[in-house]
Amino acid sequence: MHRTAIGVVLVVGSGIAAAQPLATGPVERVDGFKVVRVEVRTLADLRLMDAIGADQWSHSIRPGVPADFMVSPESLNALDNAGVRYQVVVHDVQSLIDAENERLGGGGGGGKRAWFEDFRTLAEIEAYMGALAAQRPDIASVFNVGSSIEGRTIRGLRIANDAFGDPACKPTVIFNACQHAREWISPMVAMYAADRLVAAHGSDPALTALIDRAEIIFIPVVNPDGYQYTWTTYRLWRKNRRNNGNGTFGVDLNRNWGVGWGRNDGSSGNGSSETYRGTAPFSEPETDVVRALAASRPRLAAHVDLHSYGQLLLAPWGYTVELPPGHETFQMLGAEMQQVIKGVHNRTYVHGPTYTALYPISGGATDWFWGDRDAHSFLFELRGNNFILPPEEIIPNSEEILPALVFLAAWAREGARPRADFNDDASVSTLDLIAFLNAWVAQDQAADMNGDGALDTLDVLAFLNAWVEGC
Repeated sequence: MHRTAIGVVLVVGSGIAAAQPLATGPVERVDGFKVVRVEVRTLADLRLMDAIGADQWSHSIRPGVPADFMVSPESLNALDNAGVRYQVVVHDVQSLIDAENERLGGGGGGGKRAWFEDFRTLAEIEAYMGALAAQRPDIASVFNVGSSIEGRTIRGLRIANDAFGDPACKPTVIFNACQHAREWISPMVAMYAADRLVAAHGSDPALTALIDRAEIIFIPVVNPDGYQYTWTTYRLWRKNRRNNGNGTFGVDLNRNWGVGWGRNDGSSGNGSSETYRGTAPFSEPETDVVRALAASRPRLAAHVDLHSYGQLLLAPWGYTVELPPGHETFQMLGAEMQQVIKGVHNRTYVHGPTYTALYPISGGATDWFWGDRDAHSFLFELRGNNFILPPEEIIPNSEEILPALVFLAAWAREGARPRADFNDDASVSTLDLIAFLNAWVAQDQAADMNGDGALDTLDVLAFLNAWVEGC
């Protein structure tokens, strides 16, 4: 893959927040590059794509599955000479980047356009998180998740009403985005969802109840170094910015998680690969600090990892064709979210296990959240045909994903709340005991604590045991 570098100075302009200065340095160009959809027939075809240095955008690695690759003019000639069949889906990648950069003012954010009408720099995203926290300090706060490989702060936005109930009783849901730096739509969708939740508390009964009874955490940019690099140097950078020490840079963060790590079917041990998994599970600070955050939440209930592109709702497993425990529940959740999304703009998202619905991912976040933390976890591949989306796609993308995130959070919250929180007030107290006894005397099936279909003293014992345990 031959890219060219031209020295320029990038100037930031923003009508929303004062963005941090973007670096002066070489901007890598991809003049003449195209994106082609290749009919991958054999393993030899896959090896050919690797040999010619094609950048695999959809990262499918199985014969018989069409896959998108960005290729140089020389690589395109090699495909023609090898007789590989393909369809050009993006005729001039650099023209898309040039148009985007011109619209954004040479590297800055969306200027005076409304916040969600254009893509935003890292500094603008962080500033907007701060603005949401300042707007509603009673339910929103910004916190430090940890530091990146280059020392940038990975910031999270916590949305929870600590004045309601007992925080220890509240299930946690984590939504993260931008493990892959070039997928600019993912942090915008995360921020839109956070914005809507903050605005809805106190006016929307269902969302108010959710925020009162759960802890919802957004991490819009897990990969701040890579994201910054896409604004300053190379728009299509995917990995983090680790110096691998052998002339290559970057680890694919979504191949660096602990469950299924290390398999060549779904990741690579080659530092030059876009799916390079790193030297060990959680070798990268970006994944390690998110792991630590998840491990600190004993009532972690659900997780979503936002990516682009493809319109997919992907469940575990990614590292094996075998189905995970709880597969039927994942299928139910996927089908429900598919319908919720379709009801907004009539877009159909395919759902299923990652390995079979898309391609193998070894060491992915969703497998770790389910396999290690028992949190129902999905990877969302958002709508779009490539990574350089027109800004008009931001709001429709966000509008259709928001209700799916809310559905998953509400479902997971209900299932993970303490068993003794009988009156669902996010606490365990004598009020729950009274509510349970009233239901038991009234022969209300809600009092069937042991799930045997009968209401008897065994249910009272089961409730008392849960009540003593508390949160």
